[in-house]
Amino acid sequence: MKKLILLPIAALALCACSTVFTDKVTVTSTPEGADVYINGVLSGVTPLETQLDRDGSYEITITKVGYKPQTQILASTQWDPFVKFGPLMDLGYYKELYPSPLSAELKPAYLPDSVGTDPFGSMTYCILQADMLRKSGKISPKEHSYMVNTIMKFFSPQNDF
Repeated sequence: MKKLILLPIAALALCACSTVFTDKVTVTSTPEGADVYINGVLSGVTPLETQLDRDGSYEITITKVGYKPQTQILASTQWDPFVKFGPLMDLGYYKELYPSPLSAELKPAYLPDSVGTDPFGSMTYCILQADMLRKSGKISPKEHSYMVNTIMKFFSPQNDF
């Protein structure tokens, strides 16, 4: 009888230990609905919430049709409590993933790196590209609006420093 009672208790203790050494990571993007690759493996679509081991580093790549892919590194950092226990140090208990949560503001794929010598012509080209993506159905009206606003901000006179 005692063995039957101890079995569920041991199972609960082991389950609790597995979550001690992982962190919940949230990945968001503007616009939403971007693919999230963790170390090259498709893990879901933004907004994404996933569990990752604390003791490691991860390459997070966020991609979406019509936007430049964005890659960020998520790595473990160590925090120092007043008292540490040896076995917990070896297992990575005193580490956390940074930066968490991850947030990406995606830029249109055809947006240049600089305004250039013909800003009006470049801006017109970028807006026409966004219009073609919208007409082909690859992006939604909300994403089209976001793209056009991003293009307008990029080519606004405040960016000519």
